[in-house]
Amino acid sequence: MKKIMTEKFQKIPTIILTGFLGAGKTTLLNRLIERYRSQRTVLLINEFGQIGIDGELLVAGNYTKIELNKGSLFCICVRTDFIFEVEKIARDIQPELLIIEATGLADTSEMEKMLALPNLIDKIHLQSCVCLVDCVTFPKIKNTLRAPLTQIEHADLILVNKIDLVPTEHVQQVIAAVKAIAPATPIITTRYADFHLAELDRFNRPAANVTEAPGEGRPDLVVSITLAGAGSFTNESWEKFRDLLQPQILRLKGFLTINWQTYHVDATFEQWELRPTTIINPNVNRLVVIGQNLDEDKIKTFFSQQIKPGQRI
Repeated sequence: MKKIMTEKFQKIPTIILTGFLGAGKTTLLNRLIERYRSQRTVLLINEFGQIGIDGELLVAGNYTKIELNKGSLFCICVRTDFIFEVEKIARDIQPELLIIEATGLADTSEMEKMLALPNLIDKIHLQSCVCLVDCVTFPKIKNTLRAPLTQIEHADLILVNKIDLVPTEHVQQVIAAVKAIAPATPIITTRYADFHLAELDRFNRPAANVTEAPGEGRPDLVVSITLAGAGSFTNESWEKFRDLLQPQILRLKGFLTINWQTYHVDATFEQWELRPTTIINPNVNRLVVIGQNLDEDKIKTFFSQQIKPGQRI
């Protein structure tokens, strides 16, 4: 394989994927894996939770996957790990492409500051930031949460996604709201984050003129609860658990077993989807619950009460 690094160390082209919780980032990431299959790629995935879910859903490809699952990049421990991992990627792996899938709570400006630190500025070229906007949930979150707005403000390309799930008038309202935040940024409307990926080749984001170090930012007051246990829900116990969570959550994702059939669950406060899967063995329940003002003890207790113990993993 042709060595792509010279003694002067060429910068690694880097794409950042942002978008609020459930906007479709993992779907787009799978499309990028297919497009850049011929390149040696590193995927750096930051999830807001103690366990990784999105990494289980990726297609096969010519890539190395690295996951940061301690929380969002607002947390100083995760920022430190992120900087360390990017430096290690540049030094030890030297990929032809780095794709960063940020947590839905990420502040793109803070990520840009981290990539512009003295130990990274000569190694990483931030080529583009792509932001996905969920057509279904955006009208309800734009006035209460800051993260989706900062992601739009700092994007090079905005995908208004899931347009097939809402009326045309609703799509136009979302586009107008996005243009009010970032009037000069190109917008593409999509279903399943599907668009002509060659569009990305025309972006060459100017080097950041960063004058301050990464900070805490102003993170949204959102918490993540990790649930894990062996056993199976019944239809009735799953409905009870869902009824408890639905009024409170912003995002629920993971794998669960109902009547000894394993499902991938992908939910926002507006949409719930269960799909049978063979990715995870039966008897497994691994869920990440994200929301505001969550009662962690109540949710964990209720979860453990609803799953019926069975064969050990």
